[in-house]
Amino acid sequence: MIKIGMSIPSTVADVDIATLRQWIAAIDQGPFSRLATGERIASPFLDLQCVLSAAAVLTERVPIQSLIAVTPYHEEVLVAKQAATIDVLSSGRFTLGVGVGMREYDYALMNKQAHFKSRLARLDKQIKTIKDIWSGNFEFPDAPKIGPAPIQAGGPKIFSSSLGPKSMARAVQWADGLAGFNLTGDMAELKKIYQRFLSLWQDSGREGKPWMQVALWFSLGDQAETQLKDFAMDYMKIFGDDYAKKTANLCWLNSNEHIKQAIAQLEAIGYDEVILTPTTGDITELDRACELVASL
Repeated sequence: MIKIGMSIPSTVADVDIATLRQWIAAIDQGPFSRLATGERIASPFLDLQCVLSAAAVLTERVPIQSLIAVTPYHEEVLVAKQAATIDVLSSGRFTLGVGVGMREYDYALMNKQAHFKSRLARLDKQIKTIKDIWSGNFEFPDAPKIGPAPIQAGGPKIFSSSLGPKSMARAVQWADGLAGFNLTGDMAELKKIYQRFLSLWQDSGREGKPWMQVALWFSLGDQAETQLKDFAMDYMKIFGDDYAKKTANLCWLNSNEHIKQAIAQLEAIGYDEVILTPTTGDITELDRACELVASL
């Protein structure tokens, strides 16, 4: 049966510490397979690594994941150290979801603009360094080993958010699974993504099966349709108002029935896990999602 995780609303601007504590506690105690959250730099949102560290300490059961860390505009040595620290704080419950992002101004703000066009190649090199650090095989002249050692042998699993054919072909060389996402809930596209990643995985000679995960934005409640569309408009406005409006009008995961339908379709495709991603920090939204998931 497909697993269902939940993203905390640290990428929603109106969230305060009391609200975040409520979400983290309820997800840990609730029917969810995972707690996740993402990263934005030029935004009012909370910092990814800080929030994940807090979640690691405040939870006892639920696995924790970055969804996703935009690794190429960070230094890989620090990413490795932060991820290992979260793994220690969570007693080995951390998964590192990575991607390259689409906002060039975030790269510029992090003084990594030179890496924007070559960010896929940079990510490949970074992952190798991160894995070497975790396994204790990284050496730097006149410097001691970099720690802490992760709780998980060899380090946390790494999921890639790659969606295009070229980026997927690179990711299957080093990723343990796919951390996909889809704003509109386009099932035909999600089926293509699933089949493409699995095919490239098999063609690369990798053994076993990758973990296939997808994050979907949702909204419930009285103003669900408007709330979801407004969120999508804001998220996609980087591509222009017309494109953002067109995308927002395609969003449909705004009721229990629609979300149940999407989960059933994803399970039929073969996905292992869906991460429900809220468009509000209102705790009643999580209450509604808990009831929905518990009813499946």
